[in-house]
Amino acid sequence: MRLESIRIANFRNHKILEYEPGPEINVIYGRNGSGKTSILEAIHYCAFTRGFSGSTDAECLAFGEENFSIKGVFGGSNVCGNVVRIAYTPEKEKKVFVNEQEITSFSRHIGAIPCVTFAPHELAIVNGAPSDRRRFLDSAICQYDSRYMADLIQYRRILQQRNALLAGFSDQQSSIDGLEIWTSQLALYAASIVTARLRFVQKFREMLEPVFTSISEGSDPDLDYHCTLGRVRQDNSQEDITLYFIERYKENRKQEILRRQTLAGPHRDDLRFFMEGHEIRKYASQGQQRSYLVAMKITQHRYLTEMSGEQPITLLDDLFSELDDKVSASILDAVSSCGQVLITSTQEKTGNGILSFLLE
Repeated sequence: MRLESIRIANFRNHKILEYEPGPEINVIYGRNGSGKTSILEAIHYCAFTRGFSGSTDAECLAFGEENFSIKGVFGGSNVCGNVVRIAYTPEKEKKVFVNEQEITSFSRHIGAIPCVTFAPHELAIVNGAPSDRRRFLDSAICQYDSRYMADLIQYRRILQQRNALLAGFSDQQSSIDGLEIWTSQLALYAASIVTARLRFVQKFREMLEPVFTSISEGSDPDLDYHCTLGRVRQDNSQEDITLYFIERYKENRKQEILRRQTLAGPHRDDLRFFMEGHEIRKYASQGQQRSYLVAMKITQHRYLTEMSGEQPITLLDDLFSELDDKVSASILDAVSSCGQVLITSTQEKTGNGILSFLLE
C-alpha cells in the first residue's frame, strides 16, 4: 500500500496543504507546532476514519472554520486508485467516501488501507492500562480479519445488554431467563475473540524477537496473553473456551449481580510484555519502553504484510525523541524494508532512500 498524495483543508493548523510522499522513507521535519503530526493524523483518518491522538472530529477542525476535508489517493498491489475523502462539519458530522461512494458503516472500511502507527501517546500500550493493550490487539487483528471485527461489535452489543440486565436484576423469572440467554450468546463471541487473540499472540511472539534484537541492546522479548479464564491455553479449541466461559459466568453469577457488571471476558483481559524475564512496564526505562514499542510496531507491519499480502503504510510520529543515535540508525535500517514510511522529526534525516520534506 502506498499513499500517492494527500490534500487537507482547515484541518488542525493547516488551512491548505498538499503533499506527495515518496515510495520509501519520508521524513517530515520542522519546528515544534508546525503541523507535522497533523499530516500523519490526516493519513490515519483515511485508514481508520479517525485520528490517532484520541481527539474528537470537532477538535481537529481549524479554529474559526466551518468544515475540514481530507483527500488521500492510495495505490497498492491489491488496490488501484483508491481515493478516500473525509468531510466534516459540526452540523452534518463526518462523512467518509471511497471512490466517491459514501461509506455508511465506518467499521467496514478498516483494513482497506492497512496502516501501522507509532506515536508518543502509544507508550501507554506498554506502560498504561489494560484497555490500551486491548486496543492494540483489536486494531491489529481487525485490519486483516473482518470476522473478528464483526464478532467484536456483537460482543460489545451483547455485553451492554447483559450489563443493563445485571444493573436492574430481580428474582423474577424473566430476569433469570434473560440472563441465561445473554450469557450463552456472550460466551460464544467471547470464545471467538479470545481464540483469535491467542492465535495472534503466538505468531507475533515468534516474529518479535529478531526485530527487537536488531534495534535494541536488550534481549529475550516476550509477551503473554492474560485471560480472565486463567486456564486457557493455545491448544484449547474455541468450543472448549466457550464452555469455560459459561462455567465462569455460573461461578460469578452472585458476584456479578451484586456488582451489576460482567466480571469475565475479553473486555477485561490483558497483554503483558517482558524483556529478559522482567515485565516492561515495571522495570524498563523510558527509552527501553520506547524501543520495545517501536519493535512491536515493526513486527506488526511484518505480521500484517504476511496475513494480507499488502505492505501497510507506516506512520512514525516523533520517532527519534529519547533515542540515541545508534538506536535511531538501527530503526531506520529496520524500517527500510517496510515499504512506504512517513516519519516526523524536528531534525532533517539523510541517507539512502530517505526523502525529506521541510514543513515551515
